[in-house]
Amino acid sequence: MDYPGILNSIKRGVFSPIYLFHGSEKLLINRVCEQIKSKLLNKELEAFNLDVLDGEKIPAKQVIDIANILPVRSEKRVVIVKNPPYFLTTKGQEKDDEKALLDYLDNPNLSCCLIFQVNGKADQRKKIYKSLEKSGQVVEFAPLDKVKLEQWIKAFFKEKGKTIDAQGVEYLRLVGSEGLEKLEKELEKLDLYCHNQAQVSLEDVQTIISKNPEINIFNLLDSVANKEGKRALELLAYSLTMGEAPMAIIYRLVSHFRMILIAKDMLNQGYSEKQIRERLKAHPYTISKILKQSHNFNLEQLVKTLERLLEVEVQLKTGGGEAKELLETLVIQLCYSK
Repeated sequence: MDYPGILNSIKRGVFSPIYLFHGSEKLLINRVCEQIKSKLLNKELEAFNLDVLDGEKIPAKQVIDIANILPVRSEKRVVIVKNPPYFLTTKGQEKDDEKALLDYLDNPNLSCCLIFQVNGKADQRKKIYKSLEKSGQVVEFAPLDKVKLEQWIKAFFKEKGKTIDAQGVEYLRLVGSEGLEKLEKELEKLDLYCHNQAQVSLEDVQTIISKNPEINIFNLLDSVANKEGKRALELLAYSLTMGEAPMAIIYRLVSHFRMILIAKDMLNQGYSEKQIRERLKAHPYTISKILKQSHNFNLEQLVKTLERLLEVEVQLKTGGGEAKELLETLVIQLCYSK
């Protein structure tokens, strides 16, 4: 099941006694948990019928004991276990804990809605995952695709009584590749900035988003890869003013251009975008952007770019020049060299 699927189930009043929520979009997980609480619990009795537990600190056997407590003047209790380690690849659990969990999954308390919130992707090979899949519901909260992300952005502004132009949506969509939590914070700031406007423009978006140091680096990488020298120098200056470490900027540039080199090489060999995405293990939006940027270079230029980046890295480490001047010269060379 996915995010739209569980929203539909909640709307219809259909609930599982056990859920496993996993994936990268924490914002969606938290929203679904809030909706479940809202549907199943009386606000006045929430203190008696809601437990939020730290799965890394509380033994699984104790989780089960709490899940078996009967509700107070309510049909349901809700127990949320955050960061349970027993669904992750690198984590195991004591045999007694595993047995307690498996026994509960075979015979859950139907008056309790037990929710496991995994930080990241659960290991589908684990016995406990397969058992929960049979007795409850597993929901993966993966990044939204292009269409759903655009709908998310438009819906946000519609709720605020605003519209946003297509270019603004596209810009925000790329920012959204960094995750919905970060995107929503930027949307809230943008809404405040445009509080007396009915229409949000691309210019409004760029004015607000570029002031975020992390997004600024994101834009700097794109500007260099797109050979937009003037904008790249402005973004570099802002990053340094905001206290971004020169070595951190170099590391991000190296990582970005290494991805472009791999993508370019794979394109030349006839690989599809899907195969490139699987190789690079990056978000679809990032891959789409990387592929476009790869057309600005040939393989020889990309190799030389990485060599130059590594030269500057050594210079920064050994005190071979003033950091600001080294980075400015580097950006000029990368953007204006043919």
